[in-house]
Amino acid sequence: MTQDSSDNLDKLIDAMLDMVASDGWPMVTLDAVALRAGVDTSEAHALCADRGQLLDAYARRVDVAACADAQAGSNPATRYDELLDILMRRFETLQVHRDAVVRLVREVPRDPITLLQRLPQSQRSFAFLAAAAGYPDKCLAGVVFAKALSAVWLATQRDWLRDDTADLSVTMASLDRNLGRAIDLVGPALRVGEAEPRDGAQ
Repeated sequence: MTQDSSDNLDKLIDAMLDMVASDGWPMVTLDAVALRAGVDTSEAHALCADRGQLLDAYARRVDVAACADAQAGSNPATRYDELLDILMRRFETLQVHRDAVVRLVREVPRDPITLLQRLPQSQRSFAFLAAAAGYPDKCLAGVVFAKALSAVWLATQRDWLRDDTADLSVTMASLDRNLGRAIDLVGPALRVGEAEPRDGAQ
């Protein structure tokens, strides 16, 4: 992808988020997003086949931002902390466009076709996040671990939606609790469990 195409994709993503925040997901079309973004319609369709692919592009942008400073490791204790930090940075990145994301969380499930089409990207996202922290992301272990992270995310997201603290402390506590439980559950079976108890593990 050229720099111009990358810039135009970012413009489309930002315009899509603005439109969702103001008008809601049902009103979003690729042509309307292109118009708001100031991107030629043909270029918009070359970058994304439909509005759903804009969601995938946004998810990839969020994942890259969350993993920007990640350092994958093999030590169980540091690996857990790294994954916790990555997932928390993902929430912090979403916080920038909180109004739009909240509407997406509530409205996209009412669009079952779009929701089902996003599942492969969701699996890739959580595999990418796992790998960034040094956890399995390939073969059966990677598939199972990514699904476990998806469950952690959905459980924590419920608390993020009601979290009005300035530092997202409610979200952080929920994430640590849910991730710890998931690691305890699937870790031993996948040989990725913690060698030592985690700080604050419940």
